[in-house]
Amino acid sequence: MGEIIAWFSKHYPELKRSMQKCEHGEEQINPYHIEGDCWSHTMITCKIAELKSFSKTVCIAALLHDIGKPKSRKVNSKNGYVQFFGHEELSSIEAKPILEKMAQEGLIKTKEIDYILDLIRYHGLAYKLDPKELQNRFDNNFYNDLMDLSLCDNLGRFHTK
Repeated sequence: MGEIIAWFSKHYPELKRSMQKCEHGEEQINPYHIEGDCWSHTMITCKIAELKSFSKTVCIAALLHDIGKPKSRKVNSKNGYVQFFGHEELSSIEAKPILEKMAQEGLIKTKEIDYILDLIRYHGLAYKLDPKELQNRFDNNFYNDLMDLSLCDNLGRFHTK
């Protein structure tokens, strides 16, 4: 995992910086992410994936799952929380050229690109849908990987709610 993070940091320093600057809260802390910026959350998420020995596709999805947050960041005027509506889809769109470059450099197989993009695109469903509904929607392998990514994402944040 460390070499993939180093590769990402070398090739996408501007994206890393935007994630480091993308705070989960401002004056009123987002109770779902009190760990601070998006990069910190991502690094915790990646470390959990590594410690749990999850598949390489899950580890890479953990690295890229929130790269759309800087562009989707908004303060909700109703509750004052920073929120990232639609970041899952935006993250998958932004991840595609990164994954293509990874495949060109032999870090992943070309056939893994769409699978990883789907993990990124659907990672928020674990918070919205019942597990049985998710199990019916996806095949077992994808469902299991999605649950692994969701676990990392959930454990990769400190929250009060």
